[in-house]
Amino acid sequence: MGVVIRTGRGAGCVAVFANLFGRLRIKASMVAVMKIGAAPTQADFHEAISARSDRWYSACLKITRDPDMAADAVQDALLNAWNKRHQFEHTARLDTWIHRIAVNAALGIIRKNKPGVFEALETEVEDDTAAPDRVREEHELEGSLASALSRLTEIERVCFVLKHLEQWRAREIAVDLGVNEGQVKQAVFRAVKKLRVSMQDMQRECYE
Repeated sequence: MGVVIRTGRGAGCVAVFANLFGRLRIKASMVAVMKIGAAPTQADFHEAISARSDRWYSACLKITRDPDMAADAVQDALLNAWNKRHQFEHTARLDTWIHRIAVNAALGIIRKNKPGVFEALETEVEDDTAAPDRVREEHELEGSLASALSRLTEIERVCFVLKHLEQWRAREIAVDLGVNEGQVKQAVFRAVKKLRVSMQDMQRECYE
């Protein structure tokens, strides 16, 4: 099919509309790019706080086991996130980004108030082969754990929460806590064994 070349007034109108459409399309593209790269606004933060602040606090409370520390962690996280809002990458969700900052803030508060708490780890590491029974046990323990978690040591609780409730990789936990990956796996393994016993005891108490 050949190219039809219009002449006269009709051709002029087509050219004008084509040019206008082209400019509008370019402008729309520029606006979209600016919006994607723009830092979160105060309104964006307020929306995230309204929707997710309870979840941030809950995560920090599981880590610190102290309401005041958990509240401080969330407050520190929000201030830190706001000051670093230009570093926010729009490939992630704002509330997810703040959540990670809050968890790190909670870990920082533990280090400050309980120095050396992440250093008292056994060096012996049991076989890390993911046996089906162990995997099933770990998933079964991800329900209501508030009471059972209180029976763990600090390092066991933190590693379990980060691994199973926050979905961190063992390598990420090791880097944040300043320990090796094997020690993290050992802490999680001990936590799972203790939690299994605690949950069984709690079930027996319910039926007695």
